[in-house]
Amino acid sequence: MKRVLITGATGFVGRRLAHHLLDEGYELKALTRSPDDAADLAERGAELIEGSLANSMAIHRALSDVDGIFHLAATHQFGGDMGPMRRINVQGTRNVLQTADYAEVSRILYCGSDTSLGDTKGKICDESKEHDGDFRSVYERTVFETHELIERQIDKGAPIINAIVSMPYGPGDTSAIADLISHHLAGRAVAHLDRHSGFTFTHVDDIATALRIAYEKGDVGERYLVSGTPASSGEFFATLSELTNIPEPRTELPDWLVDLMEPLAERLAPAVGKSGAQIREALAVGRGTTRYYSGQKMRDEFGWQPRSLKDGLRDSLPWFRQREAEASEQLLASTSIPLVGMSLFDIGLGTSALVFPETYLQLMHPHAGGTHPPAARSFLARTGLLWLFFAFVQGRAGAAPVDNPEWVLVAGALRLMDVPADIGYLLSSEDLGLLGKAGLIAAPLFNLGIGAFLTYAGYRGLRAKLSS
Repeated sequence: MKRVLITGATGFVGRRLAHHLLDEGYELKALTRSPDDAADLAERGAELIEGSLANSMAIHRALSDVDGIFHLAATHQFGGDMGPMRRINVQGTRNVLQTADYAEVSRILYCGSDTSLGDTKGKICDESKEHDGDFRSVYERTVFETHELIERQIDKGAPIINAIVSMPYGPGDTSAIADLISHHLAGRAVAHLDRHSGFTFTHVDDIATALRIAYEKGDVGERYLVSGTPASSGEFFATLSELTNIPEPRTELPDWLVDLMEPLAERLAPAVGKSGAQIREALAVGRGTTRYYSGQKMRDEFGWQPRSLKDGLRDSLPWFRQREAEASEQLLASTSIPLVGMSLFDIGLGTSALVFPETYLQLMHPHAGGTHPPAARSFLARTGLLWLFFAFVQGRAGAAPVDNPEWVLVAGALRLMDVPADIGYLLSSEDLGLLGKAGLIAAPLFNLGIGAFLTYAGYRGLRAKLSS
């Protein structure tokens, strides 16, 4: 019973479970499409079998000489295509079960999602809950179909334990929940989509423990909800705020505004690497959904004690802070080249204005007379010094942006402050040369874009620096 196969071992929950099983003395085999991604398991003695859920022969090889299976492999993506998602979640599970039946495997732990049971309409439900048929995403439909497949196979006598997991979170998470925590830590969580929507948050280490216990002690054919703390979006952020001293969102986006923004968000989604369908499904799931489930059965029968949401978040925050710090560092590092480039360009302009005024006037104001205010020597001196000041700040920031986010923030603020001056000065000048005419449009747009980017990068990096 201690020699088992695990599918989905490179996923968030699967990897945590695999390490937990190794800690508990299990002999582990892992079916994986990419053995390189499971190198950490191989180093601990796990046997890696290369293959996918679509490859019955690979599954058959993986099942040789095992006592049981932990089947976790699945795919989840907002806006995913029904065909590929169904092939992995439904057909892939069918392949595992059919091959396991042929190999006469004695015990199968299927790890499902409480999404397969649907919305609880604000109530806390137990294992008797059934889906009401209102599907808000392609993923929800496919995990429901997989759940139905599992139940049919149980009715036929398959040795399956149906463990239904509620919203995982914790170190290693890269889901939408992880993004919400990162947004909070970076000060970007400014408004609730729906403060009354909610889920049952379950720490990933508690899930790993529960899945092992259910496999070892659970009754074949039974459902077990692996569910921690039910909490609304408002309660989730209030807990985060209490632990981090970062204010929670105080406002909630009104439905009419979300409805108005949704078509625009779908059109702009490709610009941030998303699809319109992803935005549409994310909004559908995030508004008005409650998946509140009770893990009381696991507690009563096996003494499982999941940590509270507050304790789980407290345990997880060091990892999330490190994740945010690394993301901030990457963003800050990307500012170095543009900052140094702008610094060199501004040095050229400042030097030209101070040392070669005729050249500067010829480029910027070819028709200016010697007494025209923009061409006055005092104006040129102020302009040159301003360019050199910009160059100094940008050079200082660009030399080591990761170590000096405050300088990046100042550089961005200066660029933003220059936008009104660009527009006012260029619109009021009648003696613009070719370069000046191009600048009429290019300069304010460039300063607005680069200023916003630098300000955001500096602000995010400074927050991460101060919280570390």
